[in-house]
Amino acid sequence: MDKELFDRAMRMNPNERLIFAELILSSLEKEDQEIRSSWINEVYDRMKAVNKGQAKLFDFNSMYNEDYNT
Repeated sequence: MDKELFDRAMRMNPNERLIFAELILSSLEKEDQEIRSSWINEVYDRMKAVNKGQAKLFDFNSMYNEDYNT
């Protein structure tokens, strides 16, 4: 790691450091376009199934409470 870069970053005010850190982290969060497209298609398929009555939605809070209140 470049100590000079680190030292310069530490002299930034907190807001500048936050922005700098977010920029660095976002450079690591590359999402494969094929995977992204597959997930988007999956969401649309599930939405269509619900709208056609082919799938049922469950309320998480109701399910959670039922599981732990029995």
